Amino acid sequence: MIKEYYHATVIDTTLNVVNSRIESVRSKNITKTSLRVYKDQRIGVAGAIGSYKEDELLKEAMEALDRGIDYPVAPSSQLTMTQDLRKPLIAPQDLVTEFGQLLESLRELQPNYIFSNKMSLSERSNILYNDAGLKLEYADRTISAGLIFKEKSSTSVFDGAVGFRERKYDRKLILDEFNLILNAYSEKVSLPPNGRYPVVFLTEDAPVGKFITGLKADVLAKGGSLFSEKIGQRLFNEAFTFGQCLDPQEVYLSPFFDAEGVVNNGYTYNLIEDGVIKAPYCDKKTAHKFGFAPSGSAAAAYDGVPQTALLHPTIKKCGKSLKELLGGQTGIFVMMAAGGDFTPQGEYATPVQVALLTDGERLLGRLPEFNLSSHVYDMFGQGFRGVTDRTFLPFSGDSMAVLEMNIAAP
Repeated sequence: MIKEYYHATVIDTTLNVVNSRIESVRSKNITKTSLRVYKDQRIGVAGAIGSYKEDELLKEAMEALDRGIDYPVAPSSQLTMTQDLRKPLIAPQDLVTEFGQLLESLRELQPNYIFSNKMSLSERSNILYNDAGLKLEYADRTISAGLIFKEKSSTSVFDGAVGFRERKYDRKLILDEFNLILNAYSEKVSLPPNGRYPVVFLTEDAPVGKFITGLKADVLAKGGSLFSEKIGQRLFNEAFTFGQCLDPQEVYLSPFFDAEGVVNNGYTYNLIEDGVIKAPYCDKKTAHKFGFAPSGSAAAAYDGVPQTALLHPTIKKCGKSLKELLGGQTGIFVMMAAGGDFTPQGEYATPVQVALLTDGERLLGRLPEFNLSSHVYDMFGQGFRGVTDRTFLPFSGDSMAVLEMNIAAP
């Protein structure tokens, strides 16, 4: 029998912002522990929040083992790795003062807006180890804000949002970035005629949902995916590579290993490579069932068995700036698009509530609401221009994806 422990700790200090001022502070420090026991190709899991008694948790796991949950694969073994990404940031006791000053400056610089929602200092640590020689340790710390803004003259509940999540902090650069966005939002520009244009997304907001649903191993294997029986075929732009990334230099507050202790080479696993569908994503058990290679894509509740989940989907960067990808055109930077989705056939459409016009170096103004549409084979095929290494925004380090799509007035 093999025993395996997974400890996940969350330490957060979160400030609630109402009417552009800090209303309250909430702190939490929670550790969740999962004990898994493996025996005779079965798994038993028990979980605890906070402190626990070792013998009682083991008893629960053994009782769960008797329920006969199949696990016909070996747990991860003989691997020791540590990644600690924590850097000095604002001390929790200084957070109210610092964010209070940030909000005070924001009120002075942007007097026509009201801000609300959350600002946080967050720390995560994850430790996974077992009797088979596995020991993986990860820790990270970030500072973040997600502020909803509303024009004082607006009748809407809210009009848009500004925010960041970084391992660094610079009040001036944050204010520069918020001013850049809010000043552009205040400047109305006309919607271009209906047609095909370069559309810009923060990469984490790019419409990749069809890959998340269609490249899941069990869906693909059972013929329920648009991409079933198409492994090995080039269906997309040769510059398009898509997969899972757990590289600690690219991903915040998420360990470099999955819930089963799989660590991919270079912390990435490509599902689509140079436009060719290479593999689905799956946990170990699903990989065994359908004859695929495990992709390190397992997630688990603290008291649950690992299940398939695509962890941090990503598009490979191309090394070009946004200005280069736009090639002299203006682009449409989508900031808020809610209510859209893909059809089973791969067609995509969404209304866009907030978008700004950009030349790749500046934000030129706010566009009226419009509708956006394309097809998965088009937007990531002929219409795929690439992903920047980072944005042109003063503070945020996010990348931007540029896809040619169709826009139309509502």
